[in-house]
Amino acid sequence: MQNKKGLRKEVKMEAKKRFKLYKSGKLWCCAAVAFGVMAFGTVDGQADDTTPAAATTSQISTMASQAVTTPAADNTSSAQTSTEPAKATTPVAGSTTTTAPADNGAPVAKTESSASVSGNPTAENATTTTLNVQQQAAVPVTSRAVTTAAYAATNNLTTADTLDISAYQPNISEETFRQYHNQGINNVIVKLSESTGWTNGYAQQQVSRAQAAGMTVSAYHFVRFTTAGQAQAEAQLFARMARSVGLGNDTLMIADVEDVPQTRYAGIVNNLNVFFQTLSSLGYTNHGVYTGLSYDRQYNVSSTVGKARTWVAMYYLDYSANATRSNYMRSLGYGAWQYTDNWNGTNIDASIDFGMFANYAGHQTTSAANLDNFNINANNNTLDVAGWFADNNNEGKNNRYVILLDQDNGNREITRQQVNAVSRSDVANAFSGIYGAGTSGFNASFTLTGSLADAIANGHRIQVIIRYTSSSDGNSDYNDHQFNGTAFNANVASLDGLQVSQSGINVAGWHAADQSINRQYHYVILIDATTKSEIARQLVANSVRNDVEQAYANIYNSSNSGFSASFIMNDKLWTALQKGDSLQVISRYTDDLNGNRDTVDYWFNPQVYNQNQACLDDFSVYNGQLRVTGWHAADRSVVEPYQWIILIDNQTGKEVARAQAITTRRDDVQNAYPNILNADNSGFVTNFDIADTPGLRAAILDGHSLKVVARYSDNNNGGEGHQTDYWFNSIHDLYNNQSAQKLESFGIDHNQIKATGWYADNRSVAAKAMYIILFDASTNRELGRQKVSATNRMRPDIASSNGNIANAGMSGFDVAFDINDAGITQALKNGDRLQIIARYTDDDLGGEGNYAQHFFDVQSFQNNNACLDSLRVDNDGSIQASGWHVSNQIAGRAYHYVILYDATTGREITREQARSTQRPDVQSAYSNVYNSLNSGFNVNFASSPAIRQVINSGHNLQIIDRYSADSYGNSDYVDYWFTPRRLYL
Repeated sequence: MQNKKGLRKEVKMEAKKRFKLYKSGKLWCCAAVAFGVMAFGTVDGQADDTTPAAATTSQISTMASQAVTTPAADNTSSAQTSTEPAKATTPVAGSTTTTAPADNGAPVAKTESSASVSGNPTAENATTTTLNVQQQAAVPVTSRAVTTAAYAATNNLTTADTLDISAYQPNISEETFRQYHNQGINNVIVKLSESTGWTNGYAQQQVSRAQAAGMTVSAYHFVRFTTAGQAQAEAQLFARMARSVGLGNDTLMIADVEDVPQTRYAGIVNNLNVFFQTLSSLGYTNHGVYTGLSYDRQYNVSSTVGKARTWVAMYYLDYSANATRSNYMRSLGYGAWQYTDNWNGTNIDASIDFGMFANYAGHQTTSAANLDNFNINANNNTLDVAGWFADNNNEGKNNRYVILLDQDNGNREITRQQVNAVSRSDVANAFSGIYGAGTSGFNASFTLTGSLADAIANGHRIQVIIRYTSSSDGNSDYNDHQFNGTAFNANVASLDGLQVSQSGINVAGWHAADQSINRQYHYVILIDATTKSEIARQLVANSVRNDVEQAYANIYNSSNSGFSASFIMNDKLWTALQKGDSLQVISRYTDDLNGNRDTVDYWFNPQVYNQNQACLDDFSVYNGQLRVTGWHAADRSVVEPYQWIILIDNQTGKEVARAQAITTRRDDVQNAYPNILNADNSGFVTNFDIADTPGLRAAILDGHSLKVVARYSDNNNGGEGHQTDYWFNSIHDLYNNQSAQKLESFGIDHNQIKATGWYADNRSVAAKAMYIILFDASTNRELGRQKVSATNRMRPDIASSNGNIANAGMSGFDVAFDINDAGITQALKNGDRLQIIARYTDDDLGGEGNYAQHFFDVQSFQNNNACLDSLRVDNDGSIQASGWHVSNQIAGRAYHYVILYDATTGREITREQARSTQRPDVQSAYSNVYNSLNSGFNVNFASSPAIRQVINSGHNLQIIDRYSADSYGNSDYVDYWFTPRRLYL
């Protein structure tokens, strides 16, 4: 009904009408409607009072306390009510394992469901609690409202006489209401509730102020029900709210039936009748309907009360006065017409009364009553009653009795108490016309014993009757007012602590329940909520809880509601914890020594012990040890106490190592995860000796990345059995395979092939030895290998320049391979390309096993250099030749020949086997060529006719220097052909 976001005016043509939708979106649209011969625009309005804040749809109802005879029974949540924010100093009952002090020092407890009404500090979330609605101090309906009948009959102007308000107008003062009244507003309709969960937290002051300003007050409820059961629940909420704000039984109670998704169904009329029947059963028999014109035409909701008691909404595009329109609306037969949502610019819905509210205002109040208090007093162990009852029929009846009836036991009287009159000036002010209003108050206290205790224990509804009578025994000549019955089944509790350890579970808390009366045994039961099976139970003695009594003074046994219990670790508990099942605590009051029947239970929230969190703090190598540290917090560690760290090869998916961890204290983890059982003792430190761990060595040397698994196990020898693992997401490339290297020299030195350099590689942390391999790259064969001694590996210069690589200071090598080795000799003879391989290996005996290695660049050894120092002819016709010839390919070619060759004819003239001579100068120039020191030659070719003929013929002579494996020099050789020369005799 109340539009607080303003109108979106869409004036296109006079035949267009605006249709006002419910206020969850506050959407306005236009629709064309024609009414007979009427040629003016109208709009069908719908009430738009959805809740100002999000409302729950949970049902508030009075129900019997849940009695659970077996621990496996379902835990049914109680009704919930969403109300306006209210400041409360009482603790809120529930089932958390911790409590925080409220301002008054009382425990603040929490739980999974709620039962509260706006303005009433009731316990939230008591799962088996009957809602005990505490009545507020009554502000009765006034009879001073000005009737609108005459005004409605004589005025045709579209001037309002009725306003409806909700929580969207929270702060209208009494003076403002008087101003409205002076402008002709006689009636105020206050929204009290919506659905089964929302109530107007401002209703009390709105009702009081409007009444004080002289206006007639009616009430409305925004309908959301789709079933008969929901209709009953919504009517109960509506009635309770009317009672709480002091509205009497004759109050006009209006069902606000809007065109919303929940109400668009054919059976709405049937459920609306259930709604009104329920109101009647609760004492409210004066009913009305608010709806939109088109909605009523479709669903005929006005049929439930008649059109004269139906308040219809239809808006005009033009709000100005128009007698024709007003007359037309009156002619439709409805009791009132809402024509605007912005009366006088106030954003308040306004209506014209055609008699619906006038007839109500003209009704004279002759009787009024209210029950201000009807609660258990835990301090005195009494049931206290207070209220007032004024009635013209009470005149001459000077004796007063408060009588309690058991409504669920044939309305049998439980007890009665004669009471004295109590002065009530507030009632006198509101109901000055009713006899005895000023002394209409009453108070009574009933001891919680006998049949009264039995009725409460059984969850029966107890009804209060205030009786005025002229007889001394109260049994004749009396006038009664019967208040609604109440079942005292408040049931609130809280777990102050639940501690799980390897020895078992300790629980402590409190449980206050009205129906614990006559149930002298208190059990605490532990169940596996996942399998719905009982683990253990314990009979406990209650302890004094003054804090609970202070907070819940109106609940029986609150002062003696404390409990504690210890459950030792048994097979069932161990299995439940190991499986990660939910554990649930039940607090039970019973009159059965074994705790199996006639019970009042409170089921605390199940606790799930399957949390599993972890973090790696360090993953690095120190002095040959792979160090893994961090923390692993897991609930199941209670039954799986041994910590293990497992390393997985990320490339192969196989485990490479595991070690039992050293457990350390971690207060920081406890602070971050206080609800994980072992958080304070979750740290781990694990060292893997790389050299002694073959799988780890292999993974590192292969350059594979690693993953870490943290495990809790009940097996102290290997870490198998029952286990809880945490797989860390991070992948660890140990040092990311960083490496650097340099081959500083690689050549022949005398009869050796020598290689020097360095090879630094992070993977060397897994190696036991360093090997240098001489490799024939032409034939792909290894020629030899050498293990590098620790002394030869020391390279502090490399550690300085490559400090980010592990073991860089031990990366050097200086090795020599004997050329006389058959394989090396043959490779040199063949002129093969040779290569150095530097290898880190975990096989320190042969250099195989698992390894990481580097292939240095291939190098060719095919050099062949020579020089002819002199070539001359002596007088006797002999020829002298001297020079040198170096080549790596002379290896394995022991025979040295110098050949005199006729280059002109291409024929050998003669040859001499040379004796190699030392040439230090050549060695200095070709130090890296095999046998360069002995590379010299000096031969004499004796004079012969062949030599003389060649010379005399003017032929060019050529010297060939040859190393051969053939003693005659005719095969397997390497030559150097010097430049041909012409010699003269």
